[in-house]
Amino acid sequence: MASNFNAQTAEQVLGTVTTFAVELEQLIAAAGADGSFNAPQVEQLTALFGNLAGVVIQAVHDAAGKELTPESVLALMPSTAPLQQPVE
Repeated sequence: MASNFNAQTAEQVLGTVTTFAVELEQLIAAAGADGSFNAPQVEQLTALFGNLAGVVIQAVHDAAGKELTPESVLALMPSTAPLQQPVE
């Protein structure tokens, strides 16, 4: 698989990451000095970090010219600790 990652793609990724970073900054600032988040804010933070991770994971794969698979995503994880099931 050839890499389609170029300067234009890098600009798009940087723009998307910057947008997420600004949203995260605004949300964290809205929590105030005490840093208390309500449930909707926590959900929004989780979604923003998830979106940010998705963009970065896709960019890494594009830059390397690799196919995006569950195994290739797990290979990027710095920890060898097993994943835990989400708590409902």
